[in-house]
Amino acid sequence: MLIKSQRGFSLIEVVASLVLISIILLSFAQIFISTNKTATVNTEKLVTVNLADAVLAKLKSDPFTKIATQDLNDYFKDTGEPDTKKKNPPLEIDLNGKTYAITYTPYQNSNKYVNSDFTEKDLNLIKVVVTVTSQNGKTKGSSEGYVSIE
Repeated sequence: MLIKSQRGFSLIEVVASLVLISIILLSFAQIFISTNKTATVNTEKLVTVNLADAVLAKLKSDPFTKIATQDLNDYFKDTGEPDTKKKNPPLEIDLNGKTYAITYTPYQNSNKYVNSDFTEKDLNLIKVVVTVTSQNGKTKGSSEGYVSIE
C-alpha cells in the first residue's frame, strides 16, 4: 500500500523565492552595467593619452624650421593645407572610426635654470602640451614634452 505525502512547496513560497532571486540578479546586473561604462570611459581615456604620446613623438622626430615670430603658436599652424587631418601637425586624426581633435599649447621659458647659463629659447626648445579630445568632448588625454627648432 502506497502512502501519498502532501509535502512540497506552496505557491507563496515559490513566488517569494523567485522575487528574492530576481532582486539579487537585478542588483548584480546594475554592477555589470556600471563596470562596463567605466571600462568604456577608461578605454577612451587610454586611447586619447596614447594618441597624444604618438603625436608628440612625431613632433619630436621632425624638428621645426626656425621662423621669425614671437608667437609660438605659429609653429603649429599650417595655413597652406585646408584639410585639418592633413595639416602638419594635424588638428584632427581618425582612429577606430572616430575623429579626435588635437590642440597644441606651446611654452618657452625665458628664465635660466639653476646651474645653467641657458634658457629654453637659447637652446631652441619649445615645451609643448599635446591635448587629444574625443568625439564626445569630455574625454581628454595630454602629453607634454620638448620639441626642437632648427
